[in-house]
Amino acid sequence: MKFTWYRITADQVVSPNPAMVGTVIVSPDSNDDRADITLHDGESAQDPKIITVRTGAGVTNSVNFQPYMQTQRGLYCEIGRYVGEVLIQLMWEKE
Repeated sequence: MKFTWYRITADQVVSPNPAMVGTVIVSPDSNDDRADITLHDGESAQDPKIITVRTGAGVTNSVNFQPYMQTQRGLYCEIGRYVGEVLIQLMWEKE
């Protein structure tokens, strides 16, 4: 498998096509805040919700999908409150 990382700090389409998600890492913007993001299967926040990832105050949280999470339509990351940054690992088969 090949993979690449995307750094996200605002709502955005991560992939306009079906995607294999390996890992999601969410960091809050300060030691006092809790952060949250929501991933959607598609290209907007109106598309079906996949998962919401939350952190504790000042704690970076990671979710590892084994072997990966497959989306059907694409991948959209909706940034919640107090998010410093998000790292998302997308994977694909070697050609």
